[in-house]
Amino acid sequence: MSFESRLANGMRTLCHVSRVRTCHGTLLSLDVAGRELSHREGPESSGETLAFRFGNRTDLALLVRTDRPWPDMPAAFGRAGWVPGLRPLSIVALDHEAVAFKPWGSACFLSAEHNTGRVPENRTAISDWERFHFEPVQDFPTVEMRDFAALCAELCQSLGDPRGLLAVLLRFPPSFQPLMLALVLELVDERVRSSFVSLFTRRDGAGQDSVGGACRRLLDALPHGDWVAEALSALGEWEETRETRSIQRADARFDFFGFHENGLAESPYMQGGRLVSEARRRPEPRHALALLATARDEGLYLLEWIAHHRRIGVEQFFIYTNDLTDGSDHLLRLLAEAGEIVWIDNTGASPARINMQDKAYNHALNMVPELLDYRWCLVVDLDEVVLPSEHSDHMLPPLVAAREREGAEALAISWRVMTPNGHIEWQPGLSAERFVQTEHHPLIKSVFRTDRFTGAAAHHPTSRERRVVPFMTIDGEQHRTGDLTDHDINFIAQPTVNAMVCHYHVRSLEEYVWKFARGENDCNGVLTQKHFRYNNPGIFALFTERFSLGGTQPAAVLAGDIQREIRRLRSIPGVDAAVEEIETRFRAQSAAYVEQSDQLVQADDRIAPAVRARWSELVSLWRERRRSSL
Repeated sequence: MSFESRLANGMRTLCHVSRVRTCHGTLLSLDVAGRELSHREGPESSGETLAFRFGNRTDLALLVRTDRPWPDMPAAFGRAGWVPGLRPLSIVALDHEAVAFKPWGSACFLSAEHNTGRVPENRTAISDWERFHFEPVQDFPTVEMRDFAALCAELCQSLGDPRGLLAVLLRFPPSFQPLMLALVLELVDERVRSSFVSLFTRRDGAGQDSVGGACRRLLDALPHGDWVAEALSALGEWEETRETRSIQRADARFDFFGFHENGLAESPYMQGGRLVSEARRRPEPRHALALLATARDEGLYLLEWIAHHRRIGVEQFFIYTNDLTDGSDHLLRLLAEAGEIVWIDNTGASPARINMQDKAYNHALNMVPELLDYRWCLVVDLDEVVLPSEHSDHMLPPLVAAREREGAEALAISWRVMTPNGHIEWQPGLSAERFVQTEHHPLIKSVFRTDRFTGAAAHHPTSRERRVVPFMTIDGEQHRTGDLTDHDINFIAQPTVNAMVCHYHVRSLEEYVWKFARGENDCNGVLTQKHFRYNNPGIFALFTERFSLGGTQPAAVLAGDIQREIRRLRSIPGVDAAVEEIETRFRAQSAAYVEQSDQLVQADDRIAPAVRARWSELVSLWRERRRSSL
């Protein structure tokens, strides 16, 4: 079926509505979500998949999947109302009126596999299975379908005009606007996309007839458009001034970032997410390296951790904390007010199953524009420090720059596990000089291009728009396949040489217990009332087996530089007193957690008797040390 449509400029164009036949005689089918393709013998059980083509854009086939007849009531198209599934395909004309298809923007072809119903999207050449034919529908399209096709033709006419695109998008029914916005961002070239997203960060007023007003109306159509609007507004303000807000909040409004399913591209929360990620690619960074971290009640280690990473080339710290009880909020505020860090209070409503680390990383890489001033972002915890090799003067930026020249956008650095070295209680002094390395570990931490990713997990960056990325090790080797959805991306085949992550996973007994009393980042929510708890009884054997092991102290090579930087930080007014308050609170709170640990261990028959006995011995030794220090 073909019909003529008049464009806003008075010109006319043909719209064609067809089904798509494969070389097997089957019909191409799109799932309702609008991404997965298959092919089948007969008509679909409900709804159908049609291909819309436009005379003013002959290289485009827009697959439209409906799960039921097209509604004819305007109320069905209100905000959050009915929408079809959509997917654009690139048309390659062949002989005998056949065509081949490529996913829009891809170099590979679709292929209809025989007898399987599958449609792989990775073929590099055209053979029989890559040939398709358009089969015109016989039924005349409904008024609503014709209106949709006409607006799509207008959209095709405006693909080179950012303001024109914005105007056409607002002519679609409200329920279609989020879907069509995503389609526009997929269809346009990089230059137009950049100009289009810049409309949403410009500060030219928000009147109904202004560009800003039009952008706001489009964002209002998104199911969760408030966070998108706030992200774009904050980005626009920062681009004007490049001023850093040193103290920020990620309150309960952003708790949704702490749930994995909400960060997926198909999530209702992420409709409009690509607009944010594209807008965040525009600013040109002025600095090389920032560090992003989460922490809870780790004030004891904060100054050493900052000092160490300053020495290896980190220029700014973005530190998220939540539900603090150790007094470190005062220290963080002092450091932020002095410009030493950016502190983001991540305390929210503590909903069940929230992952506070995910919330922090996703908030930072979507909502915090200041992070974009740093070309690369290192993600480590407060019990981890990165130690580059002597070959680079223990500096990370030269290593990162070398890998970037080779095309890397993310880099893996492997763990070295540090253990107690016989320490039973916390003592003043550097972790670098108290604990020892006893083993390599295949887990990695990552440093990545800040503007190329939309989130991060504990060990690697994440992306809504890309599955495979240029991922190397810090040594320059290809890291796995670069597939961010592959669980093995978290691990490395052999330890990296040019840099390591010193992971202080097992410090003294007292500090080990303190760590678990904060709660584990296990998607069981926030432990708002602190007490000693654990999920895996193996943690006690892990500690007792490693307690007395000897080993090297690789980070001690920087001890002098670290001490000098700590002295500078403690000279900031109020910092010295804040550190002393943290130490006092630690001593006051830790005793209860150690005693709780002993009671729980002795009651848990999943733990081997020898381990329980050894833990009790160590707790008794801790008690003696504690009494002698009073």
